[in-house]
Amino acid sequence: MEQRVAGTNLLSAVLCALPTDLLSAEQLEFLTTFYTDRLRDHHNVMPAIIDGIDAMVHMKALPAGNVPLILQAFFQHTTCQSQTRGDRTKLFNIFKYLTLTFKEELTTMAGDFVYGLINSIDGERDPRNLEIIFSFMPDFMANYPLLHLAEEMFEIFACYFPIDFNPSKQDPTAITRDQLAAKLTNCLVANNEFAEWTVVLAVEKLESELLVAKLDSIELLHQAAVKFPPSVLEPHFDQIWQALKAETFPGADNEDILKASLKALGALLERAAHVPSISHSYQTSVLGVVLPQLSDVNQRLFHPATAIALVCVAGDAPFAADKILNSFLLKLQATDLGTSPPDQRIKIYQIVAQVYKLTALRDSLQKLDTTISVALQDDVIAALRLCEREDFDAKQEDLELQKAALSVLNECAPVLSEAQRALVYKALVQLISHPTIDLDFTVLTVGLGALQPVELQANFIDISIRNFEIFSNFIKRKIYSNLLPLLPQMAFTQRILDLVMTQMFKEGNPEPVRLLALEALNTLLTQEDQRFIVDLQQQSNLLHKLIELAQQTEDLTLQSLEQIAGALSRIIQQLPLSEQSAIISEYLPGLQLQKSADLYIAKGLLGYLHKDISLDDHFERLLSDLTQLSLSTENEQLRVIAHHLLCSLVNKMQNSTENRGKVKQITEQLKKAIKAGDVRAVEILAWVGKGLVVAGFDEAADIVGDLSDLLKHPTLSTAAALGFDIIAAEYPELDLPVVKFLYKQKFFHTIMGKMGNKLADYCVHHLKAFVYVLKATPQAVIKLNIEQLGPLLFRSLEEHNEAQSLCIALGICESFVQQQDAYFQAHLGHLIPSCLELSKYKAQHTMQVRIAALQLLYDITKYPTFALLPHKVDVTLALAAALDDPKRLVRNTAVQARNAWYLVGAANED
Repeated sequence: MEQRVAGTNLLSAVLCALPTDLLSAEQLEFLTTFYTDRLRDHHNVMPAIIDGIDAMVHMKALPAGNVPLILQAFFQHTTCQSQTRGDRTKLFNIFKYLTLTFKEELTTMAGDFVYGLINSIDGERDPRNLEIIFSFMPDFMANYPLLHLAEEMFEIFACYFPIDFNPSKQDPTAITRDQLAAKLTNCLVANNEFAEWTVVLAVEKLESELLVAKLDSIELLHQAAVKFPPSVLEPHFDQIWQALKAETFPGADNEDILKASLKALGALLERAAHVPSISHSYQTSVLGVVLPQLSDVNQRLFHPATAIALVCVAGDAPFAADKILNSFLLKLQATDLGTSPPDQRIKIYQIVAQVYKLTALRDSLQKLDTTISVALQDDVIAALRLCEREDFDAKQEDLELQKAALSVLNECAPVLSEAQRALVYKALVQLISHPTIDLDFTVLTVGLGALQPVELQANFIDISIRNFEIFSNFIKRKIYSNLLPLLPQMAFTQRILDLVMTQMFKEGNPEPVRLLALEALNTLLTQEDQRFIVDLQQQSNLLHKLIELAQQTEDLTLQSLEQIAGALSRIIQQLPLSEQSAIISEYLPGLQLQKSADLYIAKGLLGYLHKDISLDDHFERLLSDLTQLSLSTENEQLRVIAHHLLCSLVNKMQNSTENRGKVKQITEQLKKAIKAGDVRAVEILAWVGKGLVVAGFDEAADIVGDLSDLLKHPTLSTAAALGFDIIAAEYPELDLPVVKFLYKQKFFHTIMGKMGNKLADYCVHHLKAFVYVLKATPQAVIKLNIEQLGPLLFRSLEEHNEAQSLCIALGICESFVQQQDAYFQAHLGHLIPSCLELSKYKAQHTMQVRIAALQLLYDITKYPTFALLPHKVDVTLALAAALDDPKRLVRNTAVQARNAWYLVGAANED
């Protein structure tokens, strides 16, 4: 027997090593005879035989008629379940390959193959083998005749339902329970003959108390609805509906079960919609239960009934929508609009809007019963027109009613009659001209504009524009916000543009009115695409007009100038480089930056200018003028603009000796001002340094060194520390297009070179600057240098700096602690006392600092128990003070942290 095992092993190993196209059909005939005879041999020979059969069936010249011979011999002389797990895996993979490759031959075996396969699967427990079986069997059962063995085949899979399986935590490629469950479900719905048994199985298991069993059962019903034809499921619908009704009406406490049940019901109704007779039968059964509950919005069953009703509409929109809308209509007609509280109407309108929306998604709006829909729309329009009454007081509940009415009209706009639309236009005019109400109805106007552009223009747009001058600024703002979304529709583009342009450039227009128009222009430029903006610039020369407006209009507020700068920036960004360059050449030489208007124009033109456009001819003057402006002006807004422009200019400058020399001149000028004690010069130097750091210029190191030298200055140290925050912080509104690869790492190493030895001297401002730098440093870089940086981080926590730097330092520590970093575990003796001290209520410990410290203490509890036990008692006692903190958010975090520490080392601790 040992010799037979060895010989068969050798032959099978040779077969496995051969190319699949090497052996001829005659040779494979001989091998088939040999291996089928060997199947009678001792079970010890079976592993080698299985290997040989596996290699043989993959040979390209294998005669197709040999496959039934091999399988019949296997099924007759041995069983799959008597083999080892690994051999069973090979056998299941062989079955999988054969079912995909030799369908015709296997079909000729009739029930023999199906019966043999059933016996091979029966009793399999290994999840990896089950995963193979569940993967290929759905296709097999769908494509092969199961004959009289359909029920036996179903029962083979039904015994596994629902899957109860916990994967091994040590297995890196472990199969999850959910994966197996999904594949098992596919098996149970693979063949239409399974329908009755599937429904019975799902309904039976749905009665389980286990959440996972319920969810699996509902998913099985969902897949049954998707896979089985409506005609097959119709006899079982009442059984399914009764089971799902128990989970949805009044509904389970578990949100997942409720969602899954509605999803399953929705699939059932949606599939049935293709067969009207079955669909109407289904819908009648479901709606008969839920419609009576829609009559009173205060009933407990109202919400679950509406959820099911909406599922019905999604399934068969015309049939269900008419029944539901009629039910609501009867309820609305039974209450008086003028006297009854609006709560009930608001809830009904909200659901009616969803019914219309779902009906529209199914292209069924036009199929609705007009006698019902028209009457319902009349009621909604009447509610909207309450705003026309003189005694309308615009209370919150009245406004909610208006919003609910608008939500219905948004969805039913395509089916509004001409008479109804006329009333809607009147209500919209009333709403937009109301002195206190500000409702958003742009969805409705955009929808009506697309459907009836002539009507909307005559009855709404023209009226709004015609009376624009006499309206208050509040109403004008509403008109802009409601007209601008209509701009993309060609019928209204020019009229709306004309309104905005007239209000912007009209001489003598009051400043607030012009500001509203400028804001509208910026909204328009933000919403529209590049082509529109370029066309607008070319047709109206908008840039020139805006610059002229800024320079020639007296007493423009900084708000208006800010809007002009924003518009200039948005326009110039969309223009081709050649046009950008021409505009700069035309306007830049004439700008006098000490004037506010010209500074804002410069901000608009230069703030987001493309980096490839050279400013060398103007570079020196711009640097000098912006620096002088920042040093001399008292206006903080103007200084911010100057700083941002300086930073952006040095970032984009051409890397030439001449340009770097000009920057050097400015920095020398700033150093002189710094020696004279000018705090502003420190801030300007930091902004220049930021532009150079991001672009990777070598001169950045000199500025960093100068700022670090100032950290010990008696009066400028605070400004110098904030300078590091400026360099390190991110500013979304700042355009810095030239970004040096790994510039943050380089900045960090520059700082450490300039400040490393000074940090050891324990200067407060050095520590503060250091923390600002760490905020912008990638965590990987900090981790590489943690031995050097860790003590400094702990010192910065002990020093009790101002809140911003403390929050940054705590955040950095937390990011490492959350990853259970070994360095911080080794230094819990430093970290925990600092956090406890910072968690106490003191003047310098703001709420954010206390919360961050407590959160860090909570995260520390994720470390191993042995590292925490020495600190447990001290921490638990010390945290008692934080439980009485004046701020609720701090108390919440303190409770979480103290509970976690109290449970450290508990017997049932995870």
